[in-house]
Amino acid sequence: LCWSNADQKEFSTLEDTDDALSIFLGEHSDIVPSTCTIGVESTAEYHLKVTKYFLSKGFTVKVLNPILTKQYTRTTIRGTKTDKTDSELICKLIAEGHGDAVSMHALTDREKELLRLAHTLTKNASQLTLRLQSSRRKELDTGDIEAKLEGIIASLKDLSGELVAEATEAPTDDEAFIDSIPGFAAHLSAVVYHEIGDIKRFATPKSLVAYAGLDPKIKQSGARLNTTGRLMKRGSTHLRYALYLAAHTARRFDPELAGYYAKKRAEGRKNTEVLCMIARKLLYRIWALLKEQRVYVRRNLSTPAPLTST
Repeated sequence: LCWSNADQKEFSTLEDTDDALSIFLGEHSDIVPSTCTIGVESTAEYHLKVTKYFLSKGFTVKVLNPILTKQYTRTTIRGTKTDKTDSELICKLIAEGHGDAVSMHALTDREKELLRLAHTLTKNASQLTLRLQSSRRKELDTGDIEAKLEGIIASLKDLSGELVAEATEAPTDDEAFIDSIPGFAAHLSAVVYHEIGDIKRFATPKSLVAYAGLDPKIKQSGARLNTTGRLMKRGSTHLRYALYLAAHTARRFDPELAGYYAKKRAEGRKNTEVLCMIARKLLYRIWALLKEQRVYVRRNLSTPAPLTST
């Protein structure tokens, strides 16, 4: 644990318990919610207990992506990584304004976890299906293994469907707003809503795009500027995947996006690249609808765009 006090940084090692944190706050009366922001690094579930504790005490808690801290560590000459250097780095990054503020609701979002679990089950079912198809092509004598695998795959798909149904049985108004955009349905709308969280965290649509990791890397050397690099991919993979699926459907049924897709493909852009561009456009729409609390209204095009079927 590292904290800054009158431009002086202090360091202490604590047990990951509520009692230890309570004793620490009792010994440091100057650490209060009105003047202090708590920063933690997202490390699987290990940061959740500390995060929940400080949120319950009224503190603002910001979570840092490990990618960011690793990048800063690599820039040091020695590349030293200890508990103390990690704590000092987190303190520095929070002071510079990095990190995403979290709420207690976001940490206890049951529907979000159900949807993530459903995605994992579906992914595992797809991987098993590919392995089963590979075995069949090789004409291997697998006995009754194929039948057992088929049963497992069917069970995974059924359970995934049950989880999605449970997570989407009571959609919020925000989910309905997202669902009004061509390309979305109840499932994808729920995933996007729960992965984004409180839209008030994002002052601009660009910040939402950056949160989703859909902004391209920018490389510059002298007068040469390249903005067509790979995506940053800093945010939720579940959010990006849902947006990608929605983009694939939207470019077929939304005349405006269909025209955009056809134009970019004619310019030589790859299918995946254009779908990522459309995903960013969808995020702009989502940001506007959630900010204004309204449904999506299609724009009337003077010249209907071609609807592609491929």
